[in-house]
Amino acid sequence: MSQLKAISVLLLLAAALAVPASALAEGPSNDAFAAAAELNGRSTVVSGVNKDATKETGEPNHADKVGGVSVWYRWTAPADGRATLNTCGSGFDTLLGVYTGASVDALTSVVGNDDACGLQSSVAFDTSEGETYRIAVDGLQGATGAFTLSLRLGPTNDDFAQAVELVGDEGTSSGTTEGASTEPGEPYYLGNSVWYSWTAPSTGPATIETCESSLDTVVSVFTGSRVDSLTFVRWSDDSCGLGSRASFDATAGVRYSIAVESYGSGGEFILAWNRKPGPPEPITYPTIAGTAREGQTLTGTSGVWTGAPSSLAYQWGRCGENGCDPIAGAASQTYALTSADVGHYVYLVVTATNAGGSGQAYAETNSSVRPSGPSNTAPPLVSGEARVGEVLLATPGTWTGIQPIQLAYKWQACDGSGTSCQDLAGETAGVLEVSPAHVGTRLRVIVSATNEDGTRSVASEPTAVVAKAVQTTVPRCVVPKVRGKSLRTARAAIKRGNCRVGRVRMTFSSRVKAGRVVSQTPRAGRRLAAGARVNLLVSKGKRR
Repeated sequence: MSQLKAISVLLLLAAALAVPASALAEGPSNDAFAAAAELNGRSTVVSGVNKDATKETGEPNHADKVGGVSVWYRWTAPADGRATLNTCGSGFDTLLGVYTGASVDALTSVVGNDDACGLQSSVAFDTSEGETYRIAVDGLQGATGAFTLSLRLGPTNDDFAQAVELVGDEGTSSGTTEGASTEPGEPYYLGNSVWYSWTAPSTGPATIETCESSLDTVVSVFTGSRVDSLTFVRWSDDSCGLGSRASFDATAGVRYSIAVESYGSGGEFILAWNRKPGPPEPITYPTIAGTAREGQTLTGTSGVWTGAPSSLAYQWGRCGENGCDPIAGAASQTYALTSADVGHYVYLVVTATNAGGSGQAYAETNSSVRPSGPSNTAPPLVSGEARVGEVLLATPGTWTGIQPIQLAYKWQACDGSGTSCQDLAGETAGVLEVSPAHVGTRLRVIVSATNEDGTRSVASEPTAVVAKAVQTTVPRCVVPKVRGKSLRTARAAIKRGNCRVGRVRMTFSSRVKAGRVVSQTPRAGRRLAAGARVNLLVSKGKRR
């Protein structure tokens, strides 16, 4: 009994070993025509494998080649159009077949391909909305592996040769850029575009626009009969919100080709055409000539516009950290830069107007406005008593800007109101001795600061009205400023100040000319007893 049982086991094992290995392996889920995987939408990419796939009874040879390891997909076209399918970049030698029909043994071939992109396949075919297409991916001579299947349904007017014809002087047409492609030979700057054509019934203005669309579109207009040799006419982007408006002068009988493209994955739009002149649009943008420096005058150009503008308007503005604002009253073609512009970029807005509306274009300076010289952050001051015999001392104030900054002084005498002032000849030092000639005037100092940006001058507030000297029984020595003066001039000034020349010593100096005072003691402005001595150090020139 045990021997019979052993024989039975051996027979069962032999039968199992006789079954082919392929029959024991599990094939892809979409191996059978009836189990085809569903594809949806206008554009999709799926990954698959055909390892262990089989060929069904009645199944045709795809692309008229021997395969035998096919998998199936089905796709219902959402719209009329031009569909493309490919397995480009896959890992084996593929076959591709597209069919219509409800059963695997009664299919009608639409298109097939072998080796369109290397060893992989690519097909294109016209679709009918609602039609279900059966797609087989096979391997030549039983080749298997992983593959990528890409599907895209382009609009019917995706290609230049299938452009939708626009007829008459005006009208609208609905379209979509979803699934659109870039056609070989199209101008390089076009993206995924669709095409229209319009033959002008008469000569005159024409406007092509997508202004009633919410899709972000670009409209381009060309002439020419071939997509690879077009002549550019007009281009427009975002001229009416996200829509575009291309206006141009049409010539009777000329056929114009119109490309509509969009950003992103595309979508639906409304294309309108009419014979109205569109608002002016810039062909050449305005420019600004002149140096961006305080006190200089900038001049703007108007640019070149479509639509024969009947008027041009100008508005200058400035941009800073807090944004950009128009400059009040700056509405001519020129603008004189002021201190308020320093550190800002200045721009010009040109508005062109015609019967169709208005358009704007901008120009901006290449750099921020530089000052005409150092900037004064604290004005000069005059200290001392405005009285005959006294000495006034000038403080230059605070200056900022590119270093070095050089300072110069100029004293003036003003009328009693302090508004009409005249220069005091020769008074260019930082101190001024008040003389009887100044009685009844107000004195002020003008400080001029100079650097590589230029020179800026700021005046101090005028002093009080100069009064006569106080009569005293005891004269006083008021030490004058004699540094830099010749010894002879210094002696005279010291004498006029009721002082006496004290010790005079000589020294070599590389900065002060021979015979001129290098330093003095006491300092200028001291009020001492009459006859007080003023000691001088005098230059005897450079050391040889």
